[in-house]
Amino acid sequence: MSGGGLSGEDKVLDLVGSIYDAALDAQLWPGVLNRIGDAVGGPHVVFGFYDPANGTVSMHAPRTDPDILRSFDDWSPEIPALPCTGNHRPGEVFTGGDVISRDEFTSTAFYNELWRPGGFSADPLVTNLFADGAACGHIASHGLLNQSRPHSSQKRLFAALAQHLVRAVALQRRVYHLTIANERALTGLDGLQQGFLLVDAEARPLFVNRAARALLDSRDGLRLEAGALSTSDADGGRTLRGLIKSCAGDVSAVTGSGGEVALAREARLPLDVVVTPVRQETATAIIPWTFSQRAVAIVLVSDPETEIQARVEDLRQRFGFTPAEAAFALEIVKGDGRQAAADRLGITVGTARSHLSSIFDKTGSRRQAELVRLLLQK
Repeated sequence: MSGGGLSGEDKVLDLVGSIYDAALDAQLWPGVLNRIGDAVGGPHVVFGFYDPANGTVSMHAPRTDPDILRSFDDWSPEIPALPCTGNHRPGEVFTGGDVISRDEFTSTAFYNELWRPGGFSADPLVTNLFADGAACGHIASHGLLNQSRPHSSQKRLFAALAQHLVRAVALQRRVYHLTIANERALTGLDGLQQGFLLVDAEARPLFVNRAARALLDSRDGLRLEAGALSTSDADGGRTLRGLIKSCAGDVSAVTGSGGEVALAREARLPLDVVVTPVRQETATAIIPWTFSQRAVAIVLVSDPETEIQARVEDLRQRFGFTPAEAAFALEIVKGDGRQAAADRLGITVGTARSHLSSIFDKTGSRRQAELVRLLLQK
């Protein structure tokens, strides 16, 4: 996707689609990273992950001098505040100033001998992509040394793109350089928390992982009708089928290849669905026994309520919160205060005050800012 001729929301959607394209074809990352950097006001983007389980090491910094990039390896044991970046959950955006003060950073040998000569600003936008045992990854958008800091709108865009980058890298870790020759190998995708489906041009599933099967069985938002994907929301269903057809090169379908759609559900948050094309040679390798039914798209389905519940359970196990306290804690980390959190949960200020007091006691925190930092730590 080039993004040429687009503007506003369409341009952002095109960039999001390119992120998922790169998850399936790593050669696309440099161009996508440059587009992200330009969009968020930090043209020098460093993107990398190390995944020993899959034997994958990926580092991209397309606008950085290769000699400077190689020097990072020599400095890695002494990079200031590097261990602190692990305190931030994947998808959470933070800046250099959140882990080390500007004055402290600019006084280090690392800054004066490598960072400043490289022309980097002292306060990049950063998000972790994942942290899973020995595997880890992050993306950082660096402005130039004398460049003004990103505008609030650019920070918001980086935060939105960060969520897609986390999902795209999760997909890439499963698919990238993975030889899929039979159904037994495909069952490795059952470890994904998101629903993962391979579908043909008529939206007929050729492979469904465990999470997707559970969503289809619930028939709430997404289901099977006559062997093809169907939806509870008629408009959403038409959009979904159009996105799938676009991946097959159907000229009557919507412009582009793949995209996103929210599928409405009754009394529940919508399902978030991302449709990404599958290259023909990849599809043949994935399902060689169904030559007459070629996979044209990956359909990745996220249930926000499942993700919220997983976070609630994590907080309950870590701190002994009650379900109500854990739900309130998740609202508090949004940072807009106790009243706003109470309003979203439909509880009184008095109940919110009681929850917060109990949460302080169980975590040993004394201030709300301290509590938020603690809750966001893994």
